Amino acid sequence: MPDNWGFYERRAGGEQLRVLVNTVYKGDEPAAEYPELLSITVNLYPVRDQSKNRRQFIAQLEELESKLESWLENGSGAIYAGRINAATRLEFYYYLPADRPEEEAVRAWLLEHWPHRAQCYVKPDPAWEFYRYLLPDTLEELFVHNAQMIYALIHKGDQIAQPRNVYHWLLFREDEDRLAMERVLEKQGYVIEKEKESKPEQDYPYPLVISKFEDVKLDTVNARVRELHRLLADRDGRYDGWGAVMRLSPAKRFRRYVRRRKESAHLALRRVLSWRCSQSNQNETSKH
Repeated sequence: MPDNWGFYERRAGGEQLRVLVNTVYKGDEPAAEYPELLSITVNLYPVRDQSKNRRQFIAQLEELESKLESWLENGSGAIYAGRINAATRLEFYYYLPADRPEEEAVRAWLLEHWPHRAQCYVKPDPAWEFYRYLLPDTLEELFVHNAQMIYALIHKGDQIAQPRNVYHWLLFREDEDRLAMERVLEKQGYVIEKEKESKPEQDYPYPLVISKFEDVKLDTVNARVRELHRLLADRDGRYDGWGAVMRLSPAKRFRRYVRRRKESAHLALRRVLSWRCSQSNQNETSKH
């Protein structure tokens, strides 16, 4: 079964947690075959102190994660459920089969492959309760989508720190709730986008499109979505996503322009060649 990773941020116990979870098992946990939970906690202080820079710090943790995953999955068929990154620690979570490696084997592996402090324990979790704790709730699902969208923008060369009009789509069951929300949002600095189209749904037939001029960094978008989600909860509404025009660097814009010109030229050349081929075939037909 292919993995399906989701990333989001969660506030819990006064801490800001960054959670990565493999959502592929949502609603279909193989609990009977993997009844025990392995937790490995890495203390981040010594890693940070001995790293020359942030890049080296992250590279060390990524290397540990990759080696650990390879050893546990290939050696015992363990399932990597997810990880939690807090300010002072990094936690990895795996579900283990009945013939799992002993805790001592995991500790020995860590001593051999990791030079810093780390703790591990195995405990029964036949109902996969901790996995369900890792899964995102309704708001966190929106954060997962935000992270995926912003990663795609970065991958395409978007300068996410550049402000632009960011549009948000809202849906309501009742028109009076939509009108009331318009008044609230206008007072909070949103622009009501009357000309923007939004497709109504059967259960939510009253759409509303709004915008704000700001960047599309993950913290900014998550804060905006959190605010709108809270406001909608009081008015029987639903948040339906966001969008924005890309902001590319001058170099990226130039390369895109050149690429499009090349594509247009190639398309025009293919059309000319196709027309000439067609004319040649017609001439040959008329001779016969």
